[in-house]
Amino acid sequence: MNLAQLHTHIQTLQSRYDRDSGALEQLRHRLQQAEAQMEMLRERLQVLEAVQLLFNKTSELARARVKVHVEQVVTAALQAVFGRDIRFEILLTDQAGQTAASWRVVDTTDSGETVSGDPEDARGGGISDVVSLALRLALLELVRPRLGGPILLDEPGKHVSAEHRQALGEFLRAYAQRTGRQIIMVTHHEELAAVADVAYRIDRKHGISEVTRL
Repeated sequence: MNLAQLHTHIQTLQSRYDRDSGALEQLRHRLQQAEAQMEMLRERLQVLEAVQLLFNKTSELARARVKVHVEQVVTAALQAVFGRDIRFEILLTDQAGQTAASWRVVDTTDSGETVSGDPEDARGGGISDVVSLALRLALLELVRPRLGGPILLDEPGKHVSAEHRQALGEFLRAYAQRTGRQIIMVTHHEELAAVADVAYRIDRKHGISEVTRL
């Protein structure tokens, strides 16, 4: 193999390497997305299982009260964030002597049509995120004796679209004022940080964290 042929062969190998490296990077990105989606679904499943357990452990009268409370809290969150005619409903059924709960979001399309479905399938940026967050808050208020201390939120509404983030922040602020609970929140979104009484930005430079009060 002469010098020209060797040079051509090297270019061919380089092109193949670049192509395969690009494909590998895409696969890694898809894997990260899938892992993030799995973790999100796992967290939501834990919340729904907790609500299901609550319904199974309470009396018929208590179930009715819990149902109304949870529906009101989640509906208030959805309407506060998305600003439209949307509500959360819980359907209770009896299955082999056990109370089973299913959830749905009832929404109104731009054409005025009413649609009902699973929160995961609901239209709008981050509806299932808001439902999951509001369910946690609703369950917290049902605990007796009442739990004290602050509420710690790590990236709440991270899948809520940018146009609705400020409204989500205002909802959390109103919730804190209504319940008297302090909320400590970690977020990358300035719209959420802007509604806080006190906010800090943490930047990491050269291995050192710098904290700035906003």
